[in-house]
Amino acid sequence: MRVSASSIFVVVACVVAGSIGAFARSAAGHDEAAPPPIPSDAERFGFVLRGRTGADVALLEATRGFEVGLGNGPLRGAPPEAAHARRAAQILARELGRYPRSLVRRVHLAGIVLASDLTENDRAIPSLPNVGGLLLLDVDAEELDLVRTVHHEFFHFVDLADDGRLAPDPAWSALNADGVAYGSGGRTLRGTWAARAAPDLPGFVSAYATSAVEEDKAETFAFAMARARELDARASSDAVLAAKRAELARRLAALDPAAGAVLPTAR
Repeated sequence: MRVSASSIFVVVACVVAGSIGAFARSAAGHDEAAPPPIPSDAERFGFVLRGRTGADVALLEATRGFEVGLGNGPLRGAPPEAAHARRAAQILARELGRYPRSLVRRVHLAGIVLASDLTENDRAIPSLPNVGGLLLLDVDAEELDLVRTVHHEFFHFVDLADDGRLAPDPAWSALNADGVAYGSGGRTLRGTWAARAAPDLPGFVSAYATSAVEEDKAETFAFAMARARELDARASSDAVLAAKRAELARRLAALDPAAGAVLPTAR
């Protein structure tokens, strides 16, 4: 099913460095005490509300194959297996529950769509954020990968909420060692290997973090949330990683004072 020009999923607001999809719904005038509204045509794509989880975020499920026309090629997916959907729902309840509800409200995460066989332009992807305020998540991954992905994508919402853009970010880039330059964007380094811990890359948690400034921020945050022990060990001898973790904590607290203690210590 292709999206029409009038659909809320059409790319109308921003495509940031070709890396994150669309933020098609304005949050202007939204009451932050209430959950953000689910896009009005979500059900037309087979995205059915299954409940709410993790700081009252809407949990939707793809109930049939779908296709959404986006600027970087068609986004396609299929209904997830029931067991995988249940496992993902449990992970989301646990992981999103680590954030203050006030922070979740501020980042305007309207809902999470559980799907399978997620692809963008016929290339497999684990997730895609900011599609009409939704996060689309392929639930077939291993638990550790799902946990990392959830926190990675959540930070993209945080990153957009704090100043309305993901990149460029001169203040963040200045934390890197002299002469370090980012790659050509996250779409150039897709693959599970790129998200693995990379102790041979000073200043970066993974190869994927080197692809773009917005991916570096999200990857560092994901490691801080999902692999705190690994990040803590590396940051003890890597001043750049230590500075990046501190900057993430500062930005979270600036966006929402209740989020100042979100980043955990090693465990």
